[in-house]
Amino acid sequence: MPIAVLLLLPRWMINFHELLHIYDQQQINPVIRLMGVSPLPLSVISLSYSQVRTLHFAHHAAPATDADPDAYHIRGSWPQSIFNAFVSPEQSAIRWIAKHGLTLQLSLDLATKLIILGGLTWVGGRAFLWLWLSLRLVYGLGDIAFFRMIHHREGEYGTFALPLPSWLLASGELIFGQTVIQATIHHDIHHQNPRIAARALAAARDDAIAAGTA
Repeated sequence: MPIAVLLLLPRWMINFHELLHIYDQQQINPVIRLMGVSPLPLSVISLSYSQVRTLHFAHHAAPATDADPDAYHIRGSWPQSIFNAFVSPEQSAIRWIAKHGLTLQLSLDLATKLIILGGLTWVGGRAFLWLWLSLRLVYGLGDIAFFRMIHHREGEYGTFALPLPSWLLASGELIFGQTVIQATIHHDIHHQNPRIAARALAAARDDAIAAGTA
């Protein structure tokens, strides 16, 4: 199960991220709207598609600054950002509710996640616990890569490319898929052109270099 999660969850996460830039909550099917960044609830206390989309657009508006709602798992010391990455589902939800309140729809979503997690725990027992822990581990590591590592460089905060050696690039694409790796290593281009699909970011960088704008 941990291997299956390692192979599949990053693909779900990056495709969810791609959807954020194209569709609002009315255009998303109810399962994705409820579950969000994972095919199973990462936590009883977690946000749904609508809130995640709003926060992500705010992140794009002021990345890695104090105005960025994701600053809590980007800025600060490495131990602090690592800890916050692993509890970001809960932190984002708590911060959202503290600022915006608890709507009826979000309350229903949270109750549904409680029922799903409770039911799966009751049916799956220890096997489901290992699956859920694998989800949280892979999600936390992905959060570190997709937020801290590409928005922090040598003590500076911003949005940076993440060049990888060719062997690591090939291995990463084999394990996690091309979309995941391309969206990560070309994250600066993504922030400049958020509606360009991740698979086209490398070509967009080449065009920017050719035009002298990169």
